[in-house]
Amino acid sequence: MDVTLILKAGFMGFVLSAGVLILVFYVVGGFVTVSRKNFVRVFVLAAVASFLAVYFFLWYRISSYQGPEAQIFLAGCVGGWLAGIFSGLTTMKRLLLSLRR
Repeated sequence: MDVTLILKAGFMGFVLSAGVLILVFYVVGGFVTVSRKNFVRVFVLAAVASFLAVYFFLWYRISSYQGPEAQIFLAGCVGGWLAGIFSGLTTMKRLLLSLRR
C-alpha cells in the first residue's frame, strides 16, 4: 500500500471539504441572515456542496490512476472529506458561525 498516496488524497479531500464549507457559509452569510438555530440547515447545504465538489474532483482525478492505486486514492479522498465534515461540525463551528455575519 502506498502510504503517501493515501495521505495526499486524504489531505486533498479534507482541504476541499473545509474550503467549500467556509465558502458556502461566507456566501450564505453575505446574502441571507442566518440565525444560530438555522446552522444545521446551512451546514447540510454546505455538506452537499462539498460532496459534489469532492465527487467532481474524484471524477476528474481518478482516471489518471490505474489498478489498486485508484482505490487507495478514492479511500483517502473520501476519508478526508468525512474528516472535513466532522471537523466542521465540531471544531470549526465557531468559525463558520462568525462567517455568517
